[in-house]
Amino acid sequence: MRFKDKQAISTGSIDPIKILLGLAVGIFLAALDQTVMATASPTIASSFNQLSSQAWLLTAYLVPSLITTPIYGRLSDGFGRRPLFLTALILFLAGSLIAIFSPNFSTLLFGRIVQGLGAGGLFSLAFAVIADILPPRERSKYVLLFVVIFGSASLLGPMIGGLIATQGKIFGVVGWRWIFIINIPITLLAVGLAARYLHVKQQLKRERFDWLGVFFFTVFITVLLMRGEASNSAMLSNYKWELSFVGVISFIAFIFEERRQGLSALIPLSFFRNQLFSLTLIASTVANAGMFVGLAMIPLLMQVVHSVTPLVAGSILVPMGIGNLLGSAVASRSISKKEKYRWIPITGLFTYFIGFLLLFISVETNAVIVAVIILGLGSGLVTQFTSVTAPYALGDLYRGSGSSINTFVRQLGGVLGAGLSLALLFSRWHIRDGFLITTTEQARIHFSLIARSNFLVASRPIFLITSIVMLLATLLLRSLPKDQSRHSSSSAD
Repeated sequence: MRFKDKQAISTGSIDPIKILLGLAVGIFLAALDQTVMATASPTIASSFNQLSSQAWLLTAYLVPSLITTPIYGRLSDGFGRRPLFLTALILFLAGSLIAIFSPNFSTLLFGRIVQGLGAGGLFSLAFAVIADILPPRERSKYVLLFVVIFGSASLLGPMIGGLIATQGKIFGVVGWRWIFIINIPITLLAVGLAARYLHVKQQLKRERFDWLGVFFFTVFITVLLMRGEASNSAMLSNYKWELSFVGVISFIAFIFEERRQGLSALIPLSFFRNQLFSLTLIASTVANAGMFVGLAMIPLLMQVVHSVTPLVAGSILVPMGIGNLLGSAVASRSISKKEKYRWIPITGLFTYFIGFLLLFISVETNAVIVAVIILGLGSGLVTQFTSVTAPYALGDLYRGSGSSINTFVRQLGGVLGAGLSLALLFSRWHIRDGFLITTTEQARIHFSLIARSNFLVASRPIFLITSIVMLLATLLLRSLPKDQSRHSSSSAD
């Protein structure tokens, strides 16, 4: 596969590093607030006597983030990256302020929703700007920086959340509120950098906005995530069939609306006739689904099978960051120095296959650590490739759309990977007949040979199924075009 280098869009006399610095701060914020709730949500929800509703602290952030990701990209193609990125930062700042001063749980959830509305733009627009200011073979070095920042924030989030949330008070303020307080200076720094340096010349293409498509898309994504939560929510579990029905209807309505709108649609269906773009999205979705299967399952495996503490179980994921950095560096060097790198996503997904197959074969500590490194390596390879390719594949006029759609499917893949794997695990994992595991504390109390054995019985098929999915995706990506320049166009027709 060859990239046909084009002249980068001029940024005048502005140093690209200064532009990218503000974007990097935004990505760090969005990634950190997505994962920080993994350990902080029980403490935060308990402070409002809402422990059973703790999952909504993540869902309230994730739903608007997913929904707005393609919207930001579409609008930025017509109105420019800078005003949309600044809007995203201001929304994120407003959401953090609401969360800091929230007097009750409902207000806190509203603050998380506003944060999510901003986060959708922080994720997607950063990669679009890279595509605006740099030619394809130069982008990989800067994408590597963003991948490292995102990965670091994702791994640091649970640790920071646990550390802050467990503090009674810090300088007279309840500990968990500092999770949002630390966002304020960082967000203001990003706003200042973006306002001063984010001046990017781009070809603007303004079209009528597909508000009806946005409505059906919003309903579908919201219902999809709520349906995923139904197994863990007493309230939603009574409406599984209703949610499924609304989800199917809204999806069908969305497809019809997108067909009717053509290139004016929120997500034009003609984009998917571009073979390179479609296969890039498949690679993003499958790879991030696999990554989140690992993130969800491996710490739990270490706690149950090896009786380690949650902190030790979480630290077992640190080598994943090392593997991710190594994979990203290899891909970045290949993209910068060579013209052919079709092998990158194919090797990346095959690496995922090897990692999950190893977890299926053995859950000994050494094997798990090796598998974690392998999964990180695969993630680095695929993420680097897709982040460079997606904005390029649709041509100059739709860089924002290409980047945002790729970011959306990547995040959606992660949500589905974690949700489906845990749902399957908890539907099969029993301590004894008639008794379902619902918390790690229950497992800790009943740690016995039978409990651990039943966990392995429940988890091993998940690792096997995931490895098979990765292998099938690897075979599918063999049809990636060898000459990429033929498959990118300015109109995606």
